[in-house]
Amino acid sequence: MASKATQGSIKEIQGDLFDAPDGAALIPAYNIYHSHCQKYKFSPEYLVTSDPPNQPNNAQSSTRNKEIQLPEGTALIIPPQEKDYKDKDKKHWIICLFTSRNYGKRVSPPDVIIRNTELAVADMVRQIHRLRAEESGIGELWSCRFNSGLFGVEWVLSKRVLEESGLDFVVVRPVDEDE
Repeated sequence: MASKATQGSIKEIQGDLFDAPDGAALIPAYNIYHSHCQKYKFSPEYLVTSDPPNQPNNAQSSTRNKEIQLPEGTALIIPPQEKDYKDKDKKHWIICLFTSRNYGKRVSPPDVIIRNTELAVADMVRQIHRLRAEESGIGELWSCRFNSGLFGVEWVLSKRVLEESGLDFVVVRPVDEDE
């Protein structure tokens, strides 16, 4: 008997991504140079404090495969770092979805970004299941409307990928941004 894929849920809200609860994972989209959801002004110090165990150094990972060039189409999950939370009350995980090779004039085409998003989200789902099985403390998944800003991809296309993942997400958009 064929199994039916579980549909994930998405709750869209306006607000601040950093209002996510303790243990939540924050999900911006990345190109391979660590550019990200600019509206949320993540600092490089906050995001890239160390390479987690068993994760490649993303700046050095690459391949000649025509289908994909690593780290495009992959997810990097960074656990809360003590120096980031010791003066705050919340521990946030960071999930980097590498969906474009670059941004601006050199951004990947929308179809490539969506294919990379599908691959990166599948990689993220695999890692989330493993982390939850290990009782790591990773909690809710909070995201910006990645790919829709600097990458110029319609949000509905990326949203569909999240819905098909089987996971639940809270998607935050700034108060001044329309639906």
